[in-house]
Amino acid sequence: MSDLGPSSHASAPEPREPTSTNARTPRQRRALRVVIAAIVVLGLVAGTGAFFLRSDDATSYPDQWDARIKPYVDIVEEERGLTFKHPVKVRFLDKDAFEKTVRTDKKDLDKDEREDIRETESLFRAFGLISGDVDLFDAFNDASGSGTLAYYSFDNRSITVRGTKLALASRATLVHELTHALQDQRFDIADRLKKLGKRAEDGAPTTEPDALRAIVEGDAERVANLYRMSLTKKKRKAMQKAEAADSGDSLEEMKGIPKVVLTLLGAPYALGQAVTEAVAAQDADDVDGLFENPPPDDSVLLDPLKALGDMGDAVDVKIPTVGSGEKKFDSGQVGALVTYLILAERIPLKEALTATDTWTGDAYLGFKRDDVVCARVSYATESGSAALLTTAFEDWIDAAPGSTATVERSGNQVIFESCDPGKDAELTNDASTKALELVATRGYVGAGIIQAGAPAPVARCFARRMIEEYSVADLTDPRFGADDPEFAKRIQGFAADCR
Repeated sequence: MSDLGPSSHASAPEPREPTSTNARTPRQRRALRVVIAAIVVLGLVAGTGAFFLRSDDATSYPDQWDARIKPYVDIVEEERGLTFKHPVKVRFLDKDAFEKTVRTDKKDLDKDEREDIRETESLFRAFGLISGDVDLFDAFNDASGSGTLAYYSFDNRSITVRGTKLALASRATLVHELTHALQDQRFDIADRLKKLGKRAEDGAPTTEPDALRAIVEGDAERVANLYRMSLTKKKRKAMQKAEAADSGDSLEEMKGIPKVVLTLLGAPYALGQAVTEAVAAQDADDVDGLFENPPPDDSVLLDPLKALGDMGDAVDVKIPTVGSGEKKFDSGQVGALVTYLILAERIPLKEALTATDTWTGDAYLGFKRDDVVCARVSYATESGSAALLTTAFEDWIDAAPGSTATVERSGNQVIFESCDPGKDAELTNDASTKALELVATRGYVGAGIIQAGAPAPVARCFARRMIEEYSVADLTDPRFGADDPEFAKRIQGFAADCR
């Protein structure tokens, strides 16, 4: 993926981190949220289904850290400003043994799980996220297996590393995973996610678990990046070279995987890091507050500066009703992030992001009509902004001639409905990677302005002006605008306008 970081221009991490080994998990019907896609498709494997499970009675801890790991434990404690309560077990596995822990054999799926996958594939087509006959199980399975260097299991509280030795390319990843162990010990992550996920498992409209997961990933990636930046220039260059080589191998293995799959798996890392960077830029100690009082929904991933103020409570939106001749099979919340990705597949990215910025909540119904999978979403928007989201969905519908999708507006509410058009329809622009780059860049620009001492409203205004006026390629180029007095003058004008 392209560079998405702030001054360091750290690239968005490839999806690489399951949270448990091949433990069978409860069947879950939440099909269309950022990590829920992975839950449904990879219900038996690494993924957030097992993330919820914990077997405390069976968990044991070593008396001391593995000597190979201890230096990185010290680094994590220093960079994160917290101490471990106890060591955790770390195991090193050769490539073949490691991959067995992050992949699932399709033969292990039962009838209900296979039906879940088919429904999810239909929903992805209904929302224009994929086209054609895509096997999402294989896509998520391949992405998880190919991009994984190490993982922390919230199930048995242990770390597993690919390789019998700690390779240079895996060291920052190890810091990331150790940060998860520290988070779990200090903030009881798995049990809290289990409680947050209960409502979602029952079909209630919520993306609060997704917001917390993104903060968990973003904080760990932030600490890993601090570690990278603490290295000497020579060591950092060597690590970057090793990571690039490993990433190149992974990308080769990932050819053919739909971009939206990689985007859904990578978004919590890139966008969660933007949230934690914004908070840390104001006061590093405030990052703990994100764990103690997580955002009520995933809109914070599109606007990280929300985390700097009172995020309030989630907006209560009622699940759309089932009509005559319709059979419900799912319900929940699409969320701000997936709504943005849906729009971004057919309309200009900046229009999609501006429209999604009006999102204040939604509730979605998955149903079948004449055996065709459909979804109906009720959106709540900021006061006076429903027309903006309605227009965006109208443009999205117009971009696919012959589409049977509909959208209507009532006050501040927008009702959107779409059905699976079938495997022969061409639906997407394959734009999810660029969509992620755009919103992540905006987040990091805002975090940088916070670090410079500006209040959140000024930083938000400035970041939006910057992405309106300049491309992602420009804004992620460390030399862009250097020694250009006209550029400096224009930037000063933006800052003055936003005060």
